[in-house]
Amino acid sequence: MPKPEEIPSSDIEEEEAYVSRPGDVYLAFIDTSVKENDELTIEDTFIGGSPIWLHPDSVPSDDLLKCGSCKKPDNMRLLLQAFSPLDYEQLRLLQKEVGINNMNYINTNDDRILYVFMCTSCQRRGNSVRCIRGVKKNKSNATAAIAEKMNSVSLGKDFQTNPFDMSKQVDSNPFGANPFQNNTSSNPFGASIGTKKPEKTLQEKDSEVSAKTARKYHDSQSDKQFDSEKTFKQYLLYVEEESFKNKKPDHLKIPKNVKIDKDALDLTGDNEELLEKNPVKLDPRTEKLSKFLDDDIFQKFQEVVGYNPLQVLRYDIGGKPLFYAESKIDLEKTVPAPGYNPSSRRIFEMQLMPKMILDLEENVSLDEGMEWGTVLIFTDVENYIPKFDEHNVGYVEECVKVQWESRT
Repeated sequence: MPKPEEIPSSDIEEEEAYVSRPGDVYLAFIDTSVKENDELTIEDTFIGGSPIWLHPDSVPSDDLLKCGSCKKPDNMRLLLQAFSPLDYEQLRLLQKEVGINNMNYINTNDDRILYVFMCTSCQRRGNSVRCIRGVKKNKSNATAAIAEKMNSVSLGKDFQTNPFDMSKQVDSNPFGANPFQNNTSSNPFGASIGTKKPEKTLQEKDSEVSAKTARKYHDSQSDKQFDSEKTFKQYLLYVEEESFKNKKPDHLKIPKNVKIDKDALDLTGDNEELLEKNPVKLDPRTEKLSKFLDDDIFQKFQEVVGYNPLQVLRYDIGGKPLFYAESKIDLEKTVPAPGYNPSSRRIFEMQLMPKMILDLEENVSLDEGMEWGTVLIFTDVENYIPKFDEHNVGYVEECVKVQWESRT
């Protein structure tokens, strides 16, 4: 049974624990491997590779780039860089929910990035996974930014906007400027039910052909080279709103063509009656399976992920984490207020999913590979940065909680 070693599930009701509010959960998937000629910017979201700082001359302090356990930077590798600007109205409501009222540091025009690093030599140790939140101020006057946002508000919701930045409309990758994402509109207000879709213009058709040609050309290029001793392979991500339209997962069901052969087991006396009631308990080799089946939290995790099994990241700012396994520890009591802003509170923002391990590790090893089940990130609801440098850039550490995979 998966056994988390740092943290875990809460006591909230099941429905509230896994779905915060409809439309609030966004999933990131692998789009394409980064190629030699690709020039990434701070507006790209990717896994692996090396971080792109908010300014070439503004980097986090050395202490933030060291493992919190061994205190060395040698084996710290980037898991994720997520471009995640904030939406003013969304944060206002979230602050209200947690009893905070300080919007002075929420500016939709600021660049905001979450960097997640992991020390590959200190797995299962406290602070071996760290998150750095970086902010670059692009407008000092937050009031002007708010006014600009209010002038651009529309009545309809556009699901093609960046879920990390609900104030901006983008027609490609909602995480950043990736030109290779399939651009299929999912705006429910864009067309009436039962109406016939209009014929595509020649310009639209030519655009689709050009996009496919560009994608094919991009995929034919050589992947960017990386030092496997220092970094993971790098991939760009694209995002979609979470959907449960796929067929209900059957991975926890016993296939219809599988039957238990009683004759293959050593049955005597009451054992046969026991087998009829609970065949799992009879064979000690099935003890692990029995524990796995008893973990309702893990089963729920498998069920939810089963609808979108290729997800590498779940983003649900202010929502509820999808816990990997059962734990007796109360999650809310393990997430501290920000040390740099003790009057504030941290809220859940996103979590890394185990599929990411398969993408980052080219040769997956059961003995030496990454062992986390999910990595949970909690950030300051005020988005406070205590100090900005001459380039208007500042970095702070945010709270990370890890549920590790079981070794037994």
